[in-house]
Amino acid sequence: MKKFLYFTLIFSLLLVAITACQKIDQIILNFGGGVSTPEYAATPERVYSTPLPPFTPLQFAWFYKPPQQANDLGAVAANFSMLILTRNDERERQSLRDMGSSAPVLQYLRFEAVMDPDSCTAKPYQNQVAHLEGDFCQLQEQHPDWFLRDINGNVIRYDQSQYVVMDPGSEGWRAYFLEKVRGFQNDAGWAGIFLDNVDGSLGRFDKMNLMLADYPNDDSYQAAVKDFLAYLRSNYFAGSGKLLYANIPYIENESAWLDYLTNLDGAMLEAFAADWQNGYLSEEDWQHQLDLAEKTQAQGKGIILVTQGDINDVERMQFGLASFLLVNNGRAYFRYSNDQAYRELWWYPQFESNLGQPLGSRYQEGDLWRRDFERGTVSVDPGKHSAVIQVN
Repeated sequence: MKKFLYFTLIFSLLLVAITACQKIDQIILNFGGGVSTPEYAATPERVYSTPLPPFTPLQFAWFYKPPQQANDLGAVAANFSMLILTRNDERERQSLRDMGSSAPVLQYLRFEAVMDPDSCTAKPYQNQVAHLEGDFCQLQEQHPDWFLRDINGNVIRYDQSQYVVMDPGSEGWRAYFLEKVRGFQNDAGWAGIFLDNVDGSLGRFDKMNLMLADYPNDDSYQAAVKDFLAYLRSNYFAGSGKLLYANIPYIENESAWLDYLTNLDGAMLEAFAADWQNGYLSEEDWQHQLDLAEKTQAQGKGIILVTQGDINDVERMQFGLASFLLVNNGRAYFRYSNDQAYRELWWYPQFESNLGQPLGSRYQEGDLWRRDFERGTVSVDPGKHSAVIQVN
């Protein structure tokens, strides 16, 4: 009898519990979805596809002369993947090879001007094609029509009047320039030519308050430069196995850059991510530069990206380096320096960050631009000019 009463009590309690649960369910249903238990979906994994073969994300370029400290030559050989030197640097060029460097070594040449050494018997600099004693005097006396002139008929001098600007549209000047290049490149130690000052606009002359006689606007000047580059490509570089790179300053729009690039193997952007001196670019200009770096590499061309700054400004260096890492797809090279210190070796721990391969392209996340790597992440805030390189 006691057992029967015990089981009856248990059964009654179960009925009460079931009824209560049903009422609670009804209350939840009556309130609707606002108080129902939320469903938590798993965060989807970011899917990456890297069409490029493996490459070294951190690649560095050295230019335009050997390091000032001879002891730094070994560090250049060990750490720089693109080298630009000048005639008379052949001994250091060979030393770099002896130290194990396999980087291509390009010969630096000024594209826009020749040097006036002040005397027909004085030895000129070897960074331009009028490199022999008497070359400038011969050009001046026999080919005055090869010089670029302003609207008053004057030749154009700058850099303490040492350099005189030549006309990129002159057929005679083009032939003379190419003949010199052929002679220089007979030296098998040079992998090609690096042309400096292949201007993308009339900006250089605008700064000098000059108007040109034969080039009234950017389009006319750009057309002459493009034709000059095409002349060099078709008459020598296309079949020579030699590289042709150029520094393209004074870019007003990307069309000049891309037009020039059709006849080049690569180009330099000498104020990348940050402006000259201590200034910074607008977010729009910063974005434009990154787009240009990606477009350049997508065409199979190389690009040298140089952030200008002070040796002690580590934050600025990291901002430039991280911006570079966002866009390097295997054909980009970086340097942090300034145009008065190119012979100094500046090296930072961040240059040795072991990030591994990129897992994909850069992407935006709020105000940041990010890129993920096998062993870390790079993030850049272009508005605050800050960056983080996180190695896991």
